[in-house]
Amino acid sequence: MKYNIWNKWDPLKVCMLGNNYAPEFFDGCDPKASDPLKRICEETLEDLEGFKEILQDFGVKVIQPEMDPNERFLDNVHRYPRGPLQPRDAMLVLGNDCYISNRDHPAIEQSLEQYAPTIKISDTKGLPYTTAEKYAKVQGVDYPDYADYIANKNNKNYFTPEVYQALLSNTDLYTPLRLNSAAAMMVQDRLVVGGLEPGYGSLDSDTMHQLFPETKHFDVEWTQIYGHSDGQFHPIKPGVIISLHDVQNYSETFPGWEVCYLPDQGLQNDNLRQFKKLKRKNDGKWWLIGEEDNDEFTNFVESWLQDWVGYVEETVFDVNVLMLDEHHCCVSQQNNEQVNAFLKKHNIEPVYIPWRHRFFWDGGLHCITLDLVRG
Repeated sequence: MKYNIWNKWDPLKVCMLGNNYAPEFFDGCDPKASDPLKRICEETLEDLEGFKEILQDFGVKVIQPEMDPNERFLDNVHRYPRGPLQPRDAMLVLGNDCYISNRDHPAIEQSLEQYAPTIKISDTKGLPYTTAEKYAKVQGVDYPDYADYIANKNNKNYFTPEVYQALLSNTDLYTPLRLNSAAAMMVQDRLVVGGLEPGYGSLDSDTMHQLFPETKHFDVEWTQIYGHSDGQFHPIKPGVIISLHDVQNYSETFPGWEVCYLPDQGLQNDNLRQFKKLKRKNDGKWWLIGEEDNDEFTNFVESWLQDWVGYVEETVFDVNVLMLDEHHCCVSQQNNEQVNAFLKKHNIEPVYIPWRHRFFWDGGLHCITLDLVRG
C-alpha cells in the first residue's frame, strides 16, 4: 500500500518531512533583517537533516518536497508564502488514500504526486459547502444569489472563472477544507475530528463519505476544538493520551484512558521577560531569542512573512509529538520531567529531536511531518 494510516502508533514506515528556504533566499535584503532570517533558515535545515537521519535510523523512508535553490525574495517582493515546512496542514492521509484538502506550497503536492496519486477535494467535488450567512460575508456584486449558488456549486461552468476561483480559495466557507492530518486523529475504529471554529458545526455523514470515501471505515466524531487538534491532545498509544487541560471530557470521549495533562509551559521554560518585550510589537505571534530589539527584523517579518508564523504564545510543543511506534516518541524538549515520567510509565522511550526555531515557526515535530505508511 502506498498510503496506509489507521492510527498514530503503528510502526512508521514512510513519512514526509517538511523542507524550507535556504539562507540564500534572503540575499540582498537589509542585513538587519536578513541575517536573523538566514540563521533561522540555516539552522532549520540543519535540524530537518538531523530529524531525517533519526527517522532513517528507525527504518523510515523519508520523502521531502524539493525547493528551487535559485529562488530569491527580492526577485518577487510580496507577502511571501511559507515554504513546504508543515505538510500536515494541507493534507489528510486516511486509510489508504491521501486527500489534498487545502492549499499550501506546491512542492508538497508535487512531491506526493511523484510518490503516489492523491485526491484533490476542491477540484473534484465542486465548490465549498456553506450557509447563507457565511456566503453573504464574501458575496460580491457579480456573484449569484445563495439559492443559485447551492443549485450550481458542483457545476464549474456556471460561474465566471474569477468568481469560481475566489469561492474555491475561500477556506473560511468550507469545513472540509479544514479537515487535515493536523485536525483528524485516527484512534482504532474512530476518527476524532477537531480544528473547527465555534459555530462551524460539522458535515453530515453522507457529505463526509462523498468527499472522503475512506471515512466509511471509521466512526466519525466531531469535537469543538478550535485550531489544530495535534497541538491540544495526542493519543500516543492505546489507552494513553498527552493533552492540554479542558480540551475534552475524557471520561466520556476516551473512558479508561490515562491522560497526562500539561500546563501552558511552552514559553515559561525560556526568558519570558524578553518574550513579553517582543509581544508588544508582534502580539505574541512569534519569537527569535536575542532579536527582541531588532525592529528592522520584526517589521520585515510582520510586513512580508505573516504566512510563515502562527501564534506561538498559545502553543505547547510537548503535545505535538511524533510516534515512531508504540515504544518510541519523538520530542523536541528533552528535559520535561512530567512528560518523561509519563512516557517511562507506559514503556515509551523519548527520542530527542532538536528543533531550535519552533517558537518562530509555531510548528512542532508532528506539524513538520506527514505519516504516509504505518504498519
